[in-house]
Amino acid sequence: MYYKCMKITNFRNTAICLISALSFAGTAVSCQSTKAEPPAPVAEEPAPPPVVEEPAPVVEELPPVIEQEPEPVIEEPATDDDEYSRSVGDVAVSRDAFSEDKEKILSIIAELDNIMKDPASNKSYNAWIGYVAPASIDYWKIRKNLQKAEKKLPVKGVKLQTLQDYFKLVFVPARRGREVTEIRYISDTYIKAVQVQEEQITVYYYFNKVDGKWMIHLPTNEEFS
Repeated sequence: MYYKCMKITNFRNTAICLISALSFAGTAVSCQSTKAEPPAPVAEEPAPPPVVEEPAPVVEELPPVIEQEPEPVIEEPATDDDEYSRSVGDVAVSRDAFSEDKEKILSIIAELDNIMKDPASNKSYNAWIGYVAPASIDYWKIRKNLQKAEKKLPVKGVKLQTLQDYFKLVFVPARRGREVTEIRYISDTYIKAVQVQEEQITVYYYFNKVDGKWMIHLPTNEEFS
């Protein structure tokens, strides 16, 4: 009995020891299994470089090309400088003097136009005499000079007895209603007043400067020959 009890006791002790050993082994295994190894370091991929967006190229839109015919060239009429060159020629006259002379002479011609409206009037004749240079008056008062002029007149049979006849029958008919547009210098004291029509130039007056004043010069027979 005793032996049996001892055998049971030994068996119990052995069983307890075995259970304790198994429990310890299980605990050890459990501890080892629960103690996780730290994860291997993961190599981080380098961050991609920032994307730099280039600005879109600016394309300038050109205006559409419109083809058209060239505009016609319009030539301007002759300028005052051109007239100055034509009027002065080789005579040494400044532009200012030319402008003053032309203005004065055209003004005299305008006054003569009014006088010539009634050539038969003594009043008109006397007014006209005031514009004629003294040398011309003296020359054309001579009867012999008037007779020479008669032979050169385009209309035959005209008799010039006096200077007043010359005014009524020669001077007025050749000039009344005519338009003088330019002047031409013969010298700085002698000028022709002319009408310019295309390429034709007609002389209607001669002017001499007498004591600083422009006066009508009536060409002599010798000047016409």
